[in-house]
Amino acid sequence: MTEAKMKNIAVIGFGNIGTGVVELLYRKGIAGLKLVRVVDTDLEKKRPITLPADYLSRDWREAVSDPGIDVVVELIGGIEPARTIQIAALQKGKDVVTANKKLLAREGQNIFQMAANLDRRLGFRAAFVGCHSLIHEFRQAGTAAKKFRRIHAILNGTSNYILSTMTREGKTFEEALKEAQAKGFAEADPSDDIDGLDTANKVRILLALIANSYQRAGDFPVEGIRDISAQDIRYAGELGYSVKLVGVIEPKDGVFYVSVRPALVPQISLLGSIDGAYNGTETEDEYGVVSGLVAPGAGTYPTADAVIKDLLDIAEGRPMPMPDSARPLALGSGEKEERRYYLRFSVVDQAGVLARICNIFWNYNISIAAVIQKEATSKDFVPVVITTHLAREGDMMTAITEVDKLPVVKARTKVIRILA
Repeated sequence: MTEAKMKNIAVIGFGNIGTGVVELLYRKGIAGLKLVRVVDTDLEKKRPITLPADYLSRDWREAVSDPGIDVVVELIGGIEPARTIQIAALQKGKDVVTANKKLLAREGQNIFQMAANLDRRLGFRAAFVGCHSLIHEFRQAGTAAKKFRRIHAILNGTSNYILSTMTREGKTFEEALKEAQAKGFAEADPSDDIDGLDTANKVRILLALIANSYQRAGDFPVEGIRDISAQDIRYAGELGYSVKLVGVIEPKDGVFYVSVRPALVPQISLLGSIDGAYNGTETEDEYGVVSGLVAPGAGTYPTADAVIKDLLDIAEGRPMPMPDSARPLALGSGEKEERRYYLRFSVVDQAGVLARICNIFWNYNISIAAVIQKEATSKDFVPVVITTHLAREGDMMTAITEVDKLPVVKARTKVIRILA
């Protein structure tokens, strides 16, 4: 290990995460890292750590302009002024560490490109608290040291807590969300989490690492978990699956197939067994070796620990994972991708209904793996659950459109992809 060179650190943002970072740097003392400035607009707020007055400032510009500061840790979140802070710090010759996944997902092309052009380092492990230990391995994929066939990841603790609660306790989505909010696992406005946007931000950054490109990729499918019912959770369990919100990256022949969607995963798999607010990643390399990691998806000290690891890499001169090329990124449409599917139909309880659905499937070369007809849940329709063998995405979506037009189908078909 390279001997650490002392780095003077400024932390901008003295909230929960910033407090954790400051506590580790100031109270514990870490070789090679010296806290010299903490910036926040609210310095009167009571915190579990008290700093001397000369450490504190309300003006981030002072920290960024100070030639004695080597690394700026941006922990205020959001787009502005975080974007301006990071760019100004890089332009002043400082390295940057951040937990700001939303900013990097939106502005990463400009920020990573600037860091590469200025020969500065940008640490962002803290944007991936639940899987940051795999970031170095992901970075290797971009340098051809090892290629990945797939990365499937649970990257949002709030969504996983809700789905786990629904699975374990049979609660509805609304009931599980209220519990998550009461226990502090979900914000008052949980939209970014439950609509898949937070996971999509992380997936976009991981894609940049794997492809070693700071070029912004196009849009990819993003679905959340608002429409996952207790009924689907129960039926999936009977089939041996768990329902999870999964980010998918699958490189094939220079094209990346990327999505964020609810998926059925085997209960006995790593992702299927992840409970509560934990995150996890499962990767398969070009040799067919599957590996994974499970870790807390959030929290003051797990996030602060990730920040410290980036700071130590900087102090000790270790290479840091960061996309540093402008190679183009191509995303596949997914229409020709083959998946298995879970389908829940709401149909009238009469003879011949299944035959009509199967006839449409036959026209699109969709083969049925299993059929479960449940007792009627209302006087208007009966649920029928079908799982399929591998089928093309485009064919499946076209077939479902036709099925939903049948007069015997009383509600939109629920479609969940199976990752197994």
